[in-house]
Amino acid sequence: MAKRIWSASQRFYNSSRSLKSAASKPGRSFARLLAFSATGSIAGAIAYDGAVNEFENVQGVQRFLRSFAIGLSISVDYAWSLRGLQEGDGKYELILPQIHLRSAKKLLGGCLANGGLYIKIGQGVAAVNHIIPKEYVETLRQLEDRCLTRKPDEVRALFIEDFGYPPEEIFASFEYEPIAAASLAQVFRAVTKTGEQVAVKVQYADLRKRFDGDLRTIMFLQRLVAFIHKNYNFGWIIDDLQGTLREELDFIHEGKNAERCAKDLERFRSVYVPKVLWNLTNERILTTEYIDGCKVSDREAIAALQLDLAEIDRQLFTAFGQQIFSTGFVHADPHPGNVFVRRDPNNAKRLQLVLLDHGLYEQLAPDVRQNLCQFWEAIVLRDYTAMERHSKALNVADYRTFAEILLQRPLELKGTGKFSTRLTEQDLAYMAKQAKEHFDRIMATLKSMPRNLILVIRNLNTIRSIARDHGDPIDRPRIMARCALAALCPSRRDVRNFLWVTFRRLRFEFLLWRQSFHYWIVSNYLKLLTRVGRSPDTSHLMNMHIDV
Repeated sequence: MAKRIWSASQRFYNSSRSLKSAASKPGRSFARLLAFSATGSIAGAIAYDGAVNEFENVQGVQRFLRSFAIGLSISVDYAWSLRGLQEGDGKYELILPQIHLRSAKKLLGGCLANGGLYIKIGQGVAAVNHIIPKEYVETLRQLEDRCLTRKPDEVRALFIEDFGYPPEEIFASFEYEPIAAASLAQVFRAVTKTGEQVAVKVQYADLRKRFDGDLRTIMFLQRLVAFIHKNYNFGWIIDDLQGTLREELDFIHEGKNAERCAKDLERFRSVYVPKVLWNLTNERILTTEYIDGCKVSDREAIAALQLDLAEIDRQLFTAFGQQIFSTGFVHADPHPGNVFVRRDPNNAKRLQLVLLDHGLYEQLAPDVRQNLCQFWEAIVLRDYTAMERHSKALNVADYRTFAEILLQRPLELKGTGKFSTRLTEQDLAYMAKQAKEHFDRIMATLKSMPRNLILVIRNLNTIRSIARDHGDPIDRPRIMARCALAALCPSRRDVRNFLWVTFRRLRFEFLLWRQSFHYWIVSNYLKLLTRVGRSPDTSHLMNMHIDV
């Protein structure tokens, strides 16, 4: 005890000497006073922010500083690691992917630490995979399965703020354990007072508060990067995303999109859109009927329902073909988590696709749809003059490559006019060279393509990947071509139009069959050579898997 008293008296004595010494030096005393005042002001501001805003401004500053530090670190890494190197000298191409990977990992860590808008923008950047280096795409795709964590009682507080009552008083029952989650919201299961099973999508409470500040930070950093690195030209990605993100934050907008989608596809009994309960919906809370189904990618569950994969894919292609070619109101993200499958409640013999998550849509102008339809018809008719004309109308210069992007297969199967019992090294080299040239042209065309067409390609590619996981039981280009022609040839009652449309369709169907049959013959010929050991696997040369 005596030692503690002695130690305390020594500290007091030393501090007294320090104060006296400081008092003898006015400049140092003023500096210390200024430091104490600044520290007190900062502490007071933090305390006020904590009491009033739950430290939101403090956290905003943390996100800004973290983002700035990551951006600075990436910029320095590129500048330092590539100093003295020139593109094409070999070492440059060796080092660049390593820098891409390091930078992508830093961005991933920053997005996960900052959460919210940063995760959503990271997902958006990863989706532009025809332009962004693959190291960024593969790394940032990890964000697709990430979401924010809820604060305790956040959902309850949000309901009280928006509706004046907690969920348990608004609904007959409400399960606080989410059944699904994403970067902007979580989905909960509930039962209304009238006994209806519903899905309740609840936005993270602080997203709107954070949105403008976080967006300004991201825009500032990308402008800074553009100023430092003259070759940086990806700022348009953020510009594009900010508009769509604002729409996704408005659940009333999503509800209206869902109703329009349902109306556009109402003649298709095999497609269903859950109805919106508007009395339980606002900008941050969306309530729809609950759908009991399985993901379109869940082959085991589909098999348990005894549903036909070929019929599922046929209806999937037809529904989205209707959107692209006829209505122009296109679902921008039809990934497997947003497409469910079930048996039709009104007819157990019929399957039904359920389209979910209608936050993001794109409206294609009538002239874009018209030229797309006519371009696809020209592909089937092998009318290269018409293909070139309609491709230019869509602002795409290379019509042959554009056709291959839509088909995801070679436009022409050159070198397959004569069949042999073995593929020589020269044959394989020629086919590989063709595939490489196709890929290079495809990437160049995608980079120059208008963004509304990129959306169409991404939509087609997403549903194409679903069919590929199903084993490609049907011919996708054939279904899409029929959808395009149907949009071009609306049925009318006069005899003259009926005869012309009938002739046009018969000619189209014959040429479409001939084209598909030719492709089937060549594909199976190559598969047979592989099976009997007369050729290595060449399936990758016949199908172009373009991730967009």
